[in-house]
Amino acid sequence: MELTSYSSQFVFENLFVIFSLIILLFIPRYSNIFWNIDSSYDFVNKKRIAIVDTIKGISIIAVILIHTCSLLLYQYNGFFEIITLNFINNISRFAIPVFLFTSGLLLKPFIWRKEYILNFYISKFIRIGIPFILVNIILWQIGYNSSESLWKLILTGSMSIPFYFVPILFQLYLLYPLLDYIRKVNPKYLLRGSLTISIISFFIPATWYLYNFPLATQYLIFFVYGMLRQEILSKKISNIWRELILIYIILNVIFITSMLYNNLAINALKLLYFYNFQLILGFGFIFMVFQYLQSSKFGSKTTNSIFAPIGKLSLWIFLIHFPIQQFLLNNIIELDLSLPIKFIHNFILTSFISILLAFIINKIYDSPKFIISNFTKK
Repeated sequence: MELTSYSSQFVFENLFVIFSLIILLFIPRYSNIFWNIDSSYDFVNKKRIAIVDTIKGISIIAVILIHTCSLLLYQYNGFFEIITLNFINNISRFAIPVFLFTSGLLLKPFIWRKEYILNFYISKFIRIGIPFILVNIILWQIGYNSSESLWKLILTGSMSIPFYFVPILFQLYLLYPLLDYIRKVNPKYLLRGSLTISIISFFIPATWYLYNFPLATQYLIFFVYGMLRQEILSKKISNIWRELILIYIILNVIFITSMLYNNLAINALKLLYFYNFQLILGFGFIFMVFQYLQSSKFGSKTTNSIFAPIGKLSLWIFLIHFPIQQFLLNNIIELDLSLPIKFIHNFILTSFISILLAFIINKIYDSPKFIISNFTKK
């Protein structure tokens, strides 16, 4: 059976998301925990929470996995290869929900004072905007992408495939004062409204971009849910969340099995490659991992010690890993290798080089801030 129409590109993902929404919103066992937000929680400002760094560290490794799959997907045409790449990609799609959720999670209540507003946005620009611009300039200088003018590539996040995320994140930060105001008025309205906007946007691709500028509409729910679930930092987390991970995997297996049973063409199988609007995976993973890392269960401390340092470098890793990955694939890793070998080579080499370079770059970038902060204390 053939399925090659461009209009059908997201047909399987749309169907998958519909099933996910039914499970999350209409089955009482799961809808109860989703809607059960604690609006009375008093945010305690902490300089950095190790668990958040850990889950970001795990997620940035998942981002590298996702892009390994995307680069290799169209180099292979065997059923086993396509199914394997799709499955690894799909179960790694908690990454962007995690980054958006944690971005909202750690924000303090917005204060409408000039000095606070300036400090809020200047700090975000120094922490995220300047590294983003610097990496864009370097990639432009080496000829990585010259399809548009540099300023257009920066504004639209078009320099490299993952860079769309940064303009989306800044949109959410710009919206934060309004979102926080609605949260104070009625958090339930904020949750329902953001969920509705995100669902509508996901199913209408015309809302994803405005003149090539990526819009944050379909991702709004992940950021807002982080704002509304700050009690996750200290309160007990329900075991029910982990069931959503199992359900997500079972749904993937059902979709894959049904397509194999109907003998769909390879091009159709490639349409089982899903993207970032994965609610039950994203929220299930976030709450399950937070619960595990807050416990004293076997391996939790080791997991924190391994991934928290990586999480602190996640921005730099995010910005540099994909060009490194492309370079390795195009110039070093032989094209005639089997999928497992090429996948492992690309993933491990990209991870190692990206983490090492991110560590060095972060040390250099933080040095002026360290000098300035010590000077101002005198």
